[in-house]
Amino acid sequence: MRGYLALTPDELAQLLNDGEISIDTAFVPTSQFKSINPELGEEESEYILSLLAAEDSISYQEDSAKFSFVLAVDLEESQVGQESEVEVQLISPIKFSQADCLFVGAADDHDGELTWYAAQEIAIHLPNWQVT
Repeated sequence: MRGYLALTPDELAQLLNDGEISIDTAFVPTSQFKSINPELGEEESEYILSLLAAEDSISYQEDSAKFSFVLAVDLEESQVGQESEVEVQLISPIKFSQADCLFVGAADDHDGELTWYAAQEIAIHLPNWQVT
């Protein structure tokens, strides 16, 4: 199951350093989300969920936010707990090896523009994204 994690730059650094991170929730196309939005295709659903995660990423950073960070991961069924309308509880850490890509957006961009980075590129770009 594809999940979208709202992260901060510090959480990204922790994930890179430790190889895993504990996060409370992930945005996923839950059964409730699918039933409320039957007209949406897979790509449209994933886009909406990634934007929701981007909004959370900015709120987690408070006033220091320059970018939003959304990590797309492949979740294992054993990691998923209770689900709500658009999120699932995560009951075990996420490993960096589960990361597919990272979406980054400007904190002041309200048009929903997210730039895609391969997971392998995160370490290269992270210093530029961290608040100094």
